[in-house]
Amino acid sequence: MKGYYRRLSIVVAVACLVGVLFWGINTGWLVGDAHQAQQSISMEGEAQGSVTAEEMAQASAKALVIYDPQEEGSVNLEENLQRVLYHLRMQAEYLPVTRRDSVSYRNYDLVIVATGDLEKGIGTDSSRLFEAVEGGTRLLLTSMPTNIDGVLRQIYRKLGVLELKGYCNTQGFAFEEELMPGSAGERFAGDGFADSALEVSLDSGCTVYAQAFREGGGTVPMVWTAQFGGGSVGVINSTSAGGDYWTGLLAGSVTALFDTYLYPVINTKTVFIDDFPSPQYNSDSDVIRQAYNRTVREFYRDIWWPDMQSAAKQAGVKYTGLFMATYNNIVDPEDFTFGEDPMEQYFGNSLLRGGYEMGAHGYNHQSLGLAGQIPAEMGYRPWATVEDMAASIRQLLTIAEEMFPNVTLYTYVPPSNYLSQEGREAVKLAMPDLQVISGVYTMEGEEGAVYVQDFRVAEDGIAEFPRFSSGMLVSDYDRFCVLNGLGLYGVFSHFLHPDDILDAERGGGLAWQELLDRYSQLLDYVNEKCQGLRGATAVEAGTALRMKEALTMRVEYGEDQVTGALGNFYGQASFYLRTEKTPQVDNESCTITRLCQEGAGYYYLVTVKQPEFSFLLK
Repeated sequence: MKGYYRRLSIVVAVACLVGVLFWGINTGWLVGDAHQAQQSISMEGEAQGSVTAEEMAQASAKALVIYDPQEEGSVNLEENLQRVLYHLRMQAEYLPVTRRDSVSYRNYDLVIVATGDLEKGIGTDSSRLFEAVEGGTRLLLTSMPTNIDGVLRQIYRKLGVLELKGYCNTQGFAFEEELMPGSAGERFAGDGFADSALEVSLDSGCTVYAQAFREGGGTVPMVWTAQFGGGSVGVINSTSAGGDYWTGLLAGSVTALFDTYLYPVINTKTVFIDDFPSPQYNSDSDVIRQAYNRTVREFYRDIWWPDMQSAAKQAGVKYTGLFMATYNNIVDPEDFTFGEDPMEQYFGNSLLRGGYEMGAHGYNHQSLGLAGQIPAEMGYRPWATVEDMAASIRQLLTIAEEMFPNVTLYTYVPPSNYLSQEGREAVKLAMPDLQVISGVYTMEGEEGAVYVQDFRVAEDGIAEFPRFSSGMLVSDYDRFCVLNGLGLYGVFSHFLHPDDILDAERGGGLAWQELLDRYSQLLDYVNEKCQGLRGATAVEAGTALRMKEALTMRVEYGEDQVTGALGNFYGQASFYLRTEKTPQVDNESCTITRLCQEGAGYYYLVTVKQPEFSFLLK
């Protein structure tokens, strides 16, 4: 009997301890202070190497892009190619079709025709152009030819085409070869992939990288390359390559024309959690109550956040939580108010203790824009002045200092992705430690002051680091977007919301466990397609971007060896190597690993450890 009472007293004591623990969390008594983790990617120390910008330009491949300023699709292609060739470190000139007669194609390593209207893009220059290709110049056609007759009829055999059969509609495509890192074997269909293509049969000597799915059955060659004399030609038989998220495919189509090509990448994976911490945990939900017998607050504390941390740890991902103090709609600084929320404090400290980053989302969720800059349907109140917007950010910093005394906010993410130029100025004025602004990569059909970025360092030194993909439910189109980000930038930059489970569209009506499984599958997918990506917070990823942007490089490609020299080198640099040969390391200047876990492919991650490096090609 004494043993029974002893066991009973232990059970009661444990239950009391658990009750005190939960009470302490909910009241703020046990939230404590969390220190900010030290950054694992930094530019400390002096830069090494002495490659000048002039030396880099002389050693870089030279590209000519011919486009039609009067054609929307051609302009979109030209804009995409500006991004692509910049990040591939090519020297590029962009020439309107009306001036193509003024250049010598032989002066370029690569000529890109960024219009499907070959009468304008090539016209009577076809003989002169293919003489250059025969002599070693590479040619890439980036859009489905819009006219079977005329120029195409004159040159189609030189493109590796045996027969022109007409046009057809397509519904998606599959990669037969690794055009982008990890793309071999990947299939993409459904919404977002309806297109047109030219039906052709190809010479057996062509390398077909992707086949489109023809409406009614069968396939159509979509991306291929062919040899012509001493040069090579590539064709993207699609009308979609001007789409915002097709930059990785364009990059792969460019590098596929070179035997070996090396370009720098950011090499990071980052997940942003919007509105975290925020006051949203104080709401009520019948869905959560029925499914988990918990309040919303208890669900996020007991289930959601532990599961999210476990998924990140397993996949080697780092989070950047975006702190928002309140959901009020006050835009007059004289009326700002805030009541400290223990759950916000608990989640914020837990985020920091996990080694993650806390960024700034806003004093409230009113996007930083003046009257007329944010669409009225968003329901946001406009700010009166730049100073009022700056005051809201200062208010957030004051609240952060009170709730999280040991944290510095380096990253800003605009609410609902809206940030006007005046709002950006306000953020700069208010955040003395600002290093990163993270908007989005595309307008996604929205209007107004959507903050659209490329992965670049702005003139004022702020790292522009867009979020490339979003959500826990990943469609074929989402996977395609992810592959494009991995292919051109070596980046997985993803965001999600804690309330995805409560949103009919973002959550799809699925239970949390299924959403978690989908999210974990996405993280596994990224790790399978690009081994070696470094888990990074936003400020670390921004630093990696700065290191990449600062880097100058000179690379020489020999028959059996690649040698390179770097300037502005900070101890380590990441590159993607695209080659049909087998690279082998014969010294300590670098390491090389195959990018895709699935084995055979053309892409490798080269991690350079010294300002002068080399490796063999077998």
